[in-house]
Amino acid sequence: MQLKFWYGMAVAALLTMGTSGLASAGGPPSKRGGRPSFDRLLSAFDADKNGELAQDEVPEPVWYRLSRADVDDSGSVTRLEFDAA
Repeated sequence: MQLKFWYGMAVAALLTMGTSGLASAGGPPSKRGGRPSFDRLLSAFDADKNGELAQDEVPEPVWYRLSRADVDDSGSVTRLEFDAA
């Protein structure tokens, strides 16, 4: 179940970023269907550079997947929440 979650999130992120976003995000995930690293997501979407991914910073398809890690319903995902998911 978690693999499907992260696979869908990786696909949504790649579709949203397009090919120009791959270089700035550090390239595609290291293995096919792999979970994107929190650092890659931060470099791609963390507009205010606060170390969290907020709902208004990420595209809707990415937030749909990422929001499942937002266990405190704060509207943003921290590294701890991401790693625990």
